[in-house]
Amino acid sequence: MLPTFVIGLREGVEAALIVSIIATFLRQEGRTDALRWVWAGVVAAATICLAVGILLEVVNQELPQKQQEGLETVVGAVAVGIVTFMLVWMRRNAAGLSAELRANTASALKQGSVGALIGMAFFAVFREGLETAVFLVAVFQNSDNAGTAGIGAILGILTAVVIGFAIYRGGVKLNYARFFRLTGLVLALVAAGLVASTLHTAHEAGWINFGQDQAVDLTWLVVPGTWTAALLTGMLGLQPQPTTIEVIGYLAYAIPAITYILIPARKKPAKEHRMKSTAVATVVVTAAALFLAACGSSDDSSSAPGTKQVAVKLTDAGCEPATMKLNAGPTEFKVTNGGTGRVSEFEVLSGSRILGEKENLVAGLSGSFTVNLKPGEYSMSCPGGKTAATGALTVGGKAVADTGAGDPLLKSATASYASYVTNQSKILVQRTQKFVEAVKAGDVEEAKAQFAAARAPYETIEPVAESFGTLDPEIDARVNDVAKGTPWTGFHKIEQGLWVKSSTKGLTPIADKLLADVKQLQTKTTGLTYQPEELANGANGLLDEVSASKITGEEDRYSHTDLSDFQANVEGSETAFGLLAPALRKSDPELATTIAARFDAVNARLAQLKEGDSYPTYEKVTPAERKRLSQLVDALAEPLSKVASQLST
Repeated sequence: MLPTFVIGLREGVEAALIVSIIATFLRQEGRTDALRWVWAGVVAAATICLAVGILLEVVNQELPQKQQEGLETVVGAVAVGIVTFMLVWMRRNAAGLSAELRANTASALKQGSVGALIGMAFFAVFREGLETAVFLVAVFQNSDNAGTAGIGAILGILTAVVIGFAIYRGGVKLNYARFFRLTGLVLALVAAGLVASTLHTAHEAGWINFGQDQAVDLTWLVVPGTWTAALLTGMLGLQPQPTTIEVIGYLAYAIPAITYILIPARKKPAKEHRMKSTAVATVVVTAAALFLAACGSSDDSSSAPGTKQVAVKLTDAGCEPATMKLNAGPTEFKVTNGGTGRVSEFEVLSGSRILGEKENLVAGLSGSFTVNLKPGEYSMSCPGGKTAATGALTVGGKAVADTGAGDPLLKSATASYASYVTNQSKILVQRTQKFVEAVKAGDVEEAKAQFAAARAPYETIEPVAESFGTLDPEIDARVNDVAKGTPWTGFHKIEQGLWVKSSTKGLTPIADKLLADVKQLQTKTTGLTYQPEELANGANGLLDEVSASKITGEEDRYSHTDLSDFQANVEGSETAFGLLAPALRKSDPELATTIAARFDAVNARLAQLKEGDSYPTYEKVTPAERKRLSQLVDALAEPLSKVASQLST
């Protein structure tokens, strides 16, 4: 909130100063008839600037992920340029700003140019507003809480309006040199943080691929989700785990900028005040236009060479487009929620087996996954859609060799993962057998003790389990996932009886069916073969499960054994990545190193949450701690989502 407050206050005061002086002169000269045109010009300029800010953000949301990162880099760089220009210009002109503005205004009025004064008011607000819009867009893109950041900006602008009105009424006089120096110090730190963020998004856009190792661990100081973290990040631009290039960029900007602001300015002879030109605004619009033109000219720039991109939008109807015809080969499905609350998932299926999916895409979110499609008939599914919940996907052309068909490292990875799934399925059956025996014996406490351990193997291979039609909901559905009229079965039905009713009464048929279902799952997974993309998509899907839904505690809502689920999900994800890592290090060693480090960070945090050898009830985990864990998982999922397309080269 503080950075956006200062931005709104600083730019707003400059515009308010100009407008208030113009309004004061018009009032003193009895030209109140012209005042309404001044206010109309102010409103028009503010409206245009607001529209520019909204347009930048809307365009950013509509772009594919890599182009989004590129646009954010451009906006961030322009914002840093704007604030640097502001700091230099204001240091040179702040002391005489008010007197020179009054002189210019009086001169214009003496010459009878009321229109010139109206134009001055319009362009003052337009210039400051356009700079503010670009700067705020850049800050919003790096804010954890856009709502709070927006409130800060509004409060800053409202405060500036109050100051401007007080100047107009003659009730306040500002020391402009001191005001702009103090706010300049805050903005220098905000801009340094933007430099670091811009370097980060430049890496995500594929423009900078060096210096990405973690420079320092500040999670002990910048604890995500706390008010101190908000203050340190907002005021100083500090991040919990900055990379080397981000630290270098931050210091390279902050130290010279702060030194420049604090060193006393040399006195200069009085000279005619020059108002800032609109050249900066022109540069902003031109840079954004050039970038968007570049985005429009490329179809596959965000994917690995040889990988097709296909855009899918989730709507109330379901999948858009509802049907597709594609050529065989590696295909990246880029899925965006078009604003629907009905549909949040997209799947590509071969028969009843899910080849790839993206879940938990609520309104405003997007995601992607890559599959190597063979010629044949497939189906698409967007559960919850009204008219296009399912659709046909026809793949033609010639079959493309499996990803890594000639790479022994990838062959070894997929073979090892098949063995891992088979082994986890076997353990699942064994542990479920013990759990079911306790339930059927009426031993509530023993059944409770076995619950989390029985589910753990299932959580490690959940993406594979979910690929078999109705088996997943029959084994693991929550009550709110069950359609009306459909029997609720599986682990969570038994969980409810054990923890809510403290009884196993009526659970024997449910327990018998659960054991039969996990045995069926074991049979279906035996002998399966996998593609490298399936391992990568599954690894990322497990993290999505944690971050998007399980972090809220809704999964194990009765037993609160959620941390055990988290650990199993992370273990399954890390196993899949670990098998792919040797091949990934050949093509992108930096990406492999980044992912490994972020797995370490997540595992370290989970270990800290343990009480002895076991996890406590999730009820003991504070909202701030849950948010911190979610942020660590998100930070891991982001680079992990790139593995599938990277392996498709």
